Amino acid sequence: MRRIGGITLGVGLGVLAVWGLYHYFRWALLASLPWPVKLAIAAVGIGLIVLLVSLGCERHRAAKDEKERFKEVEK
Repeated sequence: MRRIGGITLGVGLGVLAVWGLYHYFRWALLASLPWPVKLAIAAVGIGLIVLLVSLGCERHRAAKDEKERFKEVEK
């Protein structure tokens, strides 16, 4: 049950994040702002995406290593 709840939460947050990013970039690129400001806004959004993906991968790798390290304890 906990796994299903986590998956459902992840999917819901993912959908909201994609929707928010779509509107963020839509606003940033369609607004009548100078092109350096548009570029900076896009760079901030892309940077946040890269950092969050990197953090997720690192946490996944750390959880896998921790599970292997304490494999004998679970038995």
